[in-house]
Amino acid sequence: MRPNSFKKNVAIAASLIFASLGLSAQAAHAAPLSINLYEAIGYAPDEIKAFNVSQTQYQIVDVGGSTGPLLAKVAAEGTNPQWGLFWADGDTWAAAADTDGQLATLSFKPAYSQLGKRLAPKNNSYAITGSTVMVAGLYNAAKLPNPPATLNALLRSQYKGQIGMNDPNISGPTYPFIAGIMNQLGSEDAGKSYLLSLKKNGLAVNDRNGPTVHALEIGQINMGLVQNTAALAEIIKFTANPVKGYTPKIVYPGRPTLMPSSLAIDSKRPAAEIAGAQAFVKFVLSQAGQSILSTDDATQNSDVLCYPSIKGTTPNKYLPALPVAYQIVNPYVWGPLQSEIDAWFTANIRTK
Repeated sequence: MRPNSFKKNVAIAASLIFASLGLSAQAAHAAPLSINLYEAIGYAPDEIKAFNVSQTQYQIVDVGGSTGPLLAKVAAEGTNPQWGLFWADGDTWAAAADTDGQLATLSFKPAYSQLGKRLAPKNNSYAITGSTVMVAGLYNAAKLPNPPATLNALLRSQYKGQIGMNDPNISGPTYPFIAGIMNQLGSEDAGKSYLLSLKKNGLAVNDRNGPTVHALEIGQINMGLVQNTAALAEIIKFTANPVKGYTPKIVYPGRPTLMPSSLAIDSKRPAAEIAGAQAFVKFVLSQAGQSILSTDDATQNSDVLCYPSIKGTTPNKYLPALPVAYQIVNPYVWGPLQSEIDAWFTANIRTK
């Protein structure tokens, strides 16, 4: 057999093998399609790793950070968006993006639990991956045996200079907390008036959960208004390794807000990327993706301490029952107001 004939026959044989597998020779050697995931979820890297090894067609690229800076990054990209997926605590940002026509509708119906159904958007424009409580009053019971248990109690002179919270421009969960205050008090103006009174009573503002919790640990404050996952992680940590003079406990001032975590797809990406993004969302909500909530170490990754939104999901062993009284705010009401309220917070609360 002539060499050219041999090469030709090998090529034909290879083509037949690829065809039997449903692949072309070109596809068999094609690199996976990369899709950027902007995320502020602690266990997202584990979901990404599990998805990427489960198939070879797509490669999810982790672009992690805090919610506020990531949303600012999206805004700065303008008409040249680089994100294919966005995953963060809260649903106000997702509702605002949906209202602006930025999101691709999910191609499937998630198997939501009853709690998940209460939180999911009616138009299936983004996925609810779980929920947490905002806000939890994490306090040092060794120094504050009778913590304030209502919003009005936080304003009492006996707690002056003892309360801390996060900045909504950086900490994604903090804006739903502020929207919840406004919702509970009846209006945006009433909520702003309340926050001004809290500032007058010596409110300390930090960037995010970590610095606020640290301020509590070193005695700069005696109560931090933080996400319940951060508060629970602190209690788990110091229950295992007690420190004299520091006994972290939780109280829920007023009616805390049940805050979803939302996973959304950019509708402006090419069709192939959107298909890959849909596959990733489906994986996160699958049994394999949901198992990470119960198997990840909550002492190292507090974001797994969320209330599952999918039927049949086993919650993390450290997750307590929901607070007896909580509220759900309408993200389509409060989402479009976030930029204005965040800017007001910077000018009137964060600024000395």
